[in-house]
Amino acid sequence: MGPEATKRWFLGVALTALVMIPRTAGASECDQPDAAWLMCEDFEGGGAGWEAWFDQSSWTECAGCPGGVNDPDRIRLDNDATLAHDGEWSLTTPGTAADFTGGTLRYASCDGDPSAGCTLQGHDELYFRTWVRLDAAHDYVHHFLGIGGSRPDAYWEANGNAGCRPNGERWAGTRVDLNPDHELFFYTYYPGMNCDSGGYCSGQYADDICNGCADIDMPCSNGPECCWGNHFSPDPPVVMATETWTCIEMMMRLNTPGQSDGAMAFWVDDALGHEVEGMAWRDVPELQLNRAMLEHFIDPGDTDHPNQVWFDDVVVSTQRIGCAMTPDDGGSDTGPAADGGGDDAGGTDGGGTSAGGDGATADGSGGGPGGPGDGGGGDAGGGATDDAGLADGGEDGDGGCGCRSTHEAPFGPVGLAWLVWVAVRRRRAAGRSR
Repeated sequence: MGPEATKRWFLGVALTALVMIPRTAGASECDQPDAAWLMCEDFEGGGAGWEAWFDQSSWTECAGCPGGVNDPDRIRLDNDATLAHDGEWSLTTPGTAADFTGGTLRYASCDGDPSAGCTLQGHDELYFRTWVRLDAAHDYVHHFLGIGGSRPDAYWEANGNAGCRPNGERWAGTRVDLNPDHELFFYTYYPGMNCDSGGYCSGQYADDICNGCADIDMPCSNGPECCWGNHFSPDPPVVMATETWTCIEMMMRLNTPGQSDGAMAFWVDDALGHEVEGMAWRDVPELQLNRAMLEHFIDPGDTDHPNQVWFDDVVVSTQRIGCAMTPDDGGSDTGPAADGGGDDAGGTDGGGTSAGGDGATADGSGGGPGGPGDGGGGDAGGGATDDAGLADGGEDGDGGCGCRSTHEAPFGPVGLAWLVWVAVRRRRAAGRSR
């Protein structure tokens, strides 16, 4: 084969490799999760459809998914790269359903496959990070992001506690919420919290709340009272912007039983937004943290227009997470490494079921077995069982043509492998640069 023929052969193989090798998504931090991460979700498996994606995810409950199928006016996976923080997909709660209600995904650290009602693995300290984008018209949400927990064998005791003063044994939790001015604050239940009495909290209304709380071993110990999450707000306020991606990370650390050494904090774009110390959430060591709530729930009648929000790149961890992307940037030339085609590496896949109701409560609850009604409305007890498999579309293509040439390739099998590897790396680098 002469020089010109060799050149033509080389260019032909290069072009074939570039055409035949499927385009791979840019590197995700979920491809190389930190050892402290309990789950990582980048929503890049959304191409399989909601049910298949949910079945392979670490989420255990979805509010806004009646019968196991998401209501796309409440919650859906969005395949619009211009509205994704990274990659091609994000999660959105459009708020275009009746009464402009949104939706919720709940994670639980299950001992085994993730499913609602599982036996839980608990932690004394938990971190939860997500990237968030608010629509330009956004001005209201009832509840937003949360961390919480219950005892290992009492999954449902974290649900249905609205209006009740915690007893230090059943459940613990805090939320980062935002007001109509997009000022962030903690919304927190704890045994020493301030509750309302008298006025609106009297008569049959107060009796109904106290009776419901007594049914779940949290009777009103100070007479008739209505307990709603106490606010802990930074001064000066920390305000979220609209129409841009914001990184929010929150932390909750439980107290040593008998001491007030618990804490909570949140960060915005890696800057400390607010920290509260001296908290006492529990009286028994069995009460631990094992929940994270990604939520944009709105009570019916609370707003008169959609308040759309997008979420992306979610991590739950036992240590600080931060906002920086962590995977290999492709700068190392140590050889043709695996391309990381699978989504949600590091223990984030597995089957899941969805149960319980909407979270119009401080703990993201509503409608779970044994809990008092919280007035949240929605999918109480309307479980969602998904059984489809996830096709993540991330596997490498063969890249070979399957034909045989009458001339021996001038570089042999090793040279061809090197050429294909170069083409793959260029494809991946192009994806990461988007």
